[in-house]
Amino acid sequence: MVGAGSLVLLITSAGRSFDGPLRRLAALTPHGAAEPGSGPNGFQINKTAAAVGITPAETGEGWWLTVSGPAGDLRFTRKQLLAMEQHSAALPIACVEGWSTSDQWWRGVRLKDLAALAGYPHSPPGVLVESVQRSGPFRRAALRDNQVRDPLSLLALQVNGEDLSPDHGYPARIIVPAAPGVLNTKWVSRLTFGEL
Repeated sequence: MVGAGSLVLLITSAGRSFDGPLRRLAALTPHGAAEPGSGPNGFQINKTAAAVGITPAETGEGWWLTVSGPAGDLRFTRKQLLAMEQHSAALPIACVEGWSTSDQWWRGVRLKDLAALAGYPHSPPGVLVESVQRSGPFRRAALRDNQVRDPLSLLALQVNGEDLSPDHGYPARIIVPAAPGVLNTKWVSRLTFGEL
């Protein structure tokens, strides 16, 4: 009896950790937003851009990223970020709400390269990441120095060969190995290196 009950719990909860048909069986776990559909941006999210008040005006042509450190405040447009050396990483997202995705193919600028531009060319410190999102508990996140140094840690501009969708953090989001989804901040507007 206990074994059968455990099997039912496994089937009705573990599916949130897989993409595809198993996800629909996970009746006992939080589901976040509606099923994301198909295509390069067709994987789970916890909140849409509209749900947190992100408008196209804030993330469109007028958007820029501010990178701060000993070198001062540097501002980059998305076009300038795309012109920098791009790196790729296959990483999942594991949300504290109880779901996860399979590996997605992220592409963007390494955090350690942005730290070097900010004035930390050799031993980058941690970074405070801030979002365009104006309110909510996860509009800011602090990443440790070892997370910044990890060559797979990116300011992602694309996923699975296409630009990020607004719901996945366009124009730029953080993606860091082995970090909970809440630290993979979407709609990034500022990186302050050395301030935690």
